[in-house]
Parts: sequence; C-alpha cells; structure tokens
Amino acid sequence: MKIIADSGSTKTEWLVADGNKPVERFVTSGLNPLVLGIDSFRESLRNELLPRLWGYAITQVEFYGAGCTPEMEAEVSKVFTDLLGATDIIVKSDLIGACRALCKGQEGIVAILGTGSNSCLFDGEKIVSQTPSLGYILGDEGSGAALGRLFLNALYKGRLPAHIGEAFRNATGLAQSDIILRIYRQPRANTFLASFAPFLKQWCGERAVRDLIVSNFRDFFRVNIRPYRRPDLPVGCVGSIALHFSPMLREAAQREGYAVGDIVSSPLYSLLAP
Repeated sequence: MKIIADSGSTKTEWLVADGNKPVERFVTSGLNPLVLGIDSFRESLRNELLPRLWGYAITQVEFYGAGCTPEMEAEVSKVFTDLLGATDIIVKSDLIGACRALCKGQEGIVAILGTGSNSCLFDGEKIVSQTPSLGYILGDEGSGAALGRLFLNALYKGRLPAHIGEAFRNATGLAQSDIILRIYRQPRANTFLASFAPFLKQWCGERAVRDLIVSNFRDFFRVNIRPYRRPDLPVGCVGSIALHFSPMLREAAQREGYAVGDIVSSPLYSLLAP
C-alpha cells in the first residue's frame, strides 16, 4: 500500500491507497521541514501520522510539501524510511505535486494559492522557470497570509467601512493590540493572517472587501506570473484560497491579461490517477 501527501504551512492532507484505489483520506498539521527542522518534522509524523496508519503495511510514500527543497529531499526520505520502513519514497516540493496533478505531462503555468503562494512554468516534465515566493513577509502575493495582511492594514488605517470593523471585532473578539501581539510575538504568523480568509469570504459582497481580494490576486499575476511571459498559457491553481475566491481570482486574471484553468483544493486524487 502507499500514502500520498500534500503538505503546506497550515495542514497536510494524506491519502492511503491500495494501488490506484483510494482507501482513506485524513488531515494532520502542516509539515514544513525547513520551518520545523527535521527533528520536529520527525516527531510530528510520529505523533500524528503513525497512529492513523495502524494496520496498514505502507511500502510506498509520495510526499509533496512546502519546504521540500532538493537539499531536504534525502533527509525527509530517511525519516519515512525510519518510521515506516518504506523503501519506495518520492519527496518533492508541493509545487511539483501541483504540476503533476494539473498539467498531466503538458506545458502549463501552475500556481499554489493557500496560506502561502508559489508558481512556476512547467514544460510537461520539469519546472523551467519559477518566480521566488519569498514568504509572507517579503512576498506570498495572492495568498491567504497576504490577504490577511492587506485586510488588517486597511482595517486599522481606516480604509474600510466602520460596520466591517465592528463585525470583525464581534466575530473574533480581537483588539488591535491582540493582533499585533499575535503577529509579532508568537509563531506561525502566516497561518494566523490566513485565518481571516473565512471572514473575508463572508463579506466579499461588500465592494471594499471585494476590491481588496481582487487587488491581492492582481498583485500575484503582476509580480509572479508576468515574468514567465506566457500569457497564452492558462494558469492552473491549487489551494483553498484559489478555490473559495475563484470568481475574484478569474476577474483579476482577466484584468491582467491571463486566463485561469482548472482550480482544485487538493491535488491528491489527481496524483493517484494513473
């Protein structure tokens, strides 16, 4: 049997399969080996993954994750060998997983729009060009973290209607001082910023909120997709932000001269298909 994983900063989705037949799907916390460090990565797998695999004889692992750089592949593979005894292991970036799921061996532009963001130009076999993401402080345009940052900036600098601010305080119970403390003094600030996406989805009928969302996506196309110089190719997207804000994503793409192709929340089942 095998497991396939798609791991981001917020969560890791797992699919247990018998050949090409899905058996069980479940979610654990995000597993970024660069952020966690390999020892914490190992402990997270031991505590969260192993109990879910009781009774399964796993011989194959495909792990596509944020932070799985070429330099980390061997270390991550060894962790799975040590914990599961698996011998057939593939460790690649989450972007490679998205490319394999969406492009199916064809040329295309692929984007991940979740807590963070990433993109590349794929030639059907490999990534041939990639605009660096740079993370939620220096980049991550189009992501949930960037959207949360734009929203809070607009909220506390008085660029949103008062009733939206009141609704936000009632929904979250957070004061401005709480927000500042949480972002600057506690871990996983990117996940915290992205956690406001459901509130923004609820209020996206308001012009001010919708404009923020469209602006976030337009930034993404301008600084991340335009450098590929391939407006002829559709942009396939993976991630919860792409899926839940798809009308605004497509509007932003059109306004920047691009077309959005397939949008999926997770690439897991597409990766399983032969």
